[in-house]
Amino acid sequence: MWSLVCGTTPCMICGSGEIEGALLKYLGVERNEVTKDGLFSVGEMECMGCCVNAPMIAVADYTNGSEGYTHNYYEDVTTQ
Repeated sequence: MWSLVCGTTPCMICGSGEIEGALLKYLGVERNEVTKDGLFSVGEMECMGCCVNAPMIAVADYTNGSEGYTHNYYEDVTTQ
């Protein structure tokens, strides 16, 4: 799974940096690194076009290969 945290100003003001930091710490990786099991990575994405619901995360799930690929957006995300 590839988690992309929005890095534009509205999301940054609403805490996307803290969310990215929490994800990186939990997974034990740096930005754009892959976990040792090869399942997770965290990166930054520019504007997702939903600033009113900042901060945003997009999660791309490739665990089922190209046939089962999903891409989901999560809004109003917190570290809780």
